[in-house]
Amino acid sequence: MSGNGRTDGGTSRRNYLRGAAGSATLAAITGCLGGGLGGGGGDSVTIGGTIPTSGPYGEIGGNQKQAVELAVKHANEDGDAGDREIEVVFRDTQTDPQRATQVARELITQENADFLAGNFSSSVALAIGELAQREDVIYTCVGGSNALTGKQCRANVFNAGNSAVMQTSGGLRYVLEQGLGESVYEITADYSWGQSIQNWNETQIVPSFDGVEYLGNTFVDFGATDYSQAITKARNSGADIISFNLFASNHVQSAQQAGDFGLFEDHVCVWPATGIIEAAQIGPQILSHENFYASAPWYWQHDVSAAREFANSFNEEYDTRPLGFSASMYAGVRTTLRAINAADGTEANAVRDEMEDRELFPQLWNVGERFRACDHRATIATMTVKGRPPEEVDGQNYYRILEVPQDPEETQMRTCEQTGCSF
Repeated sequence: MSGNGRTDGGTSRRNYLRGAAGSATLAAITGCLGGGLGGGGGDSVTIGGTIPTSGPYGEIGGNQKQAVELAVKHANEDGDAGDREIEVVFRDTQTDPQRATQVARELITQENADFLAGNFSSSVALAIGELAQREDVIYTCVGGSNALTGKQCRANVFNAGNSAVMQTSGGLRYVLEQGLGESVYEITADYSWGQSIQNWNETQIVPSFDGVEYLGNTFVDFGATDYSQAITKARNSGADIISFNLFASNHVQSAQQAGDFGLFEDHVCVWPATGIIEAAQIGPQILSHENFYASAPWYWQHDVSAAREFANSFNEEYDTRPLGFSASMYAGVRTTLRAINAADGTEANAVRDEMEDRELFPQLWNVGERFRACDHRATIATMTVKGRPPEEVDGQNYYRILEVPQDPEETQMRTCEQTGCSF
């Protein structure tokens, strides 16, 4: 464990209140806040939702916001936090680290949030995680950058999503294991998440396959819309496999332009993070090409009981299907609330002790996934998917699942020693 997990810089709101314990002023304050501050039982839990609902990732964020709302509804129905009433207050991060820090601070100091939850941007998660550590609150997030559960890990941060290493294990590693090529070129988004994937592919995945050659990489700016130069370089490299380390709209545009360039005719093309929003825009004609492969953090047609129940409940509530990042956040929030119940309060040290090595609830992957104690990353399974033929697409069933690893900690994750995380 790690003491109280505080970092340098000021006095947190919670520690200030603890320091005033015994005074009439504190008694009045804690009475107004519902009692969760000192680690006692309390009669309510307030979640501070830090999710982008506008900007480039607003649509994905909207889906994740719905997952948190549904988690709160189900947690109240099932008593995840015991007799405590759970509520959530949201703020729009706009996928901007500076704004995210500002609104997260407002949630703590103005809305009296007992813990923070939400997000899927690595840079935002790093920023909020630093604040959560200073303010001594738990932050449950999703974020792919290896730094989040690596050298920049924080004791109060728990990541319910898959890492860049796990994502590319469901992508590039899968197609190499299938013997689909002997040379690799990459096109990579030039920010933390993309850089994490590119570095792992070049230094770890490709060298682990005898006879496979790494031919190079082209970085593209965040928000780029024209991939013609990068695609031309990739095609001219002669690579059998091209890994497009791009997300959301960049994933969509690069897949469409790869189709325009005829890249799928001679190259296996793989994307490390996909979902139904991207699939709807790319279209089944491209998705169903024999040389299109992708990985997904979770897919709503995963055939296990908890996944079916969650997907159906989400669809009944919102008339759409949950994304992979939404599944992670749903399970992450409910697991955090159960840890709060086990800790009998929201004091960060006690909740952290209960969360480490706790199995996620519900088991949406059904592989015994848990929050690993050494780095607080969830041991979820990254799935490999391919598109269905156009005539089989009905609603949002764009993909069929090729593989769900049953031991992702062994086959898809960095070892604890490799992460460099130290609390």
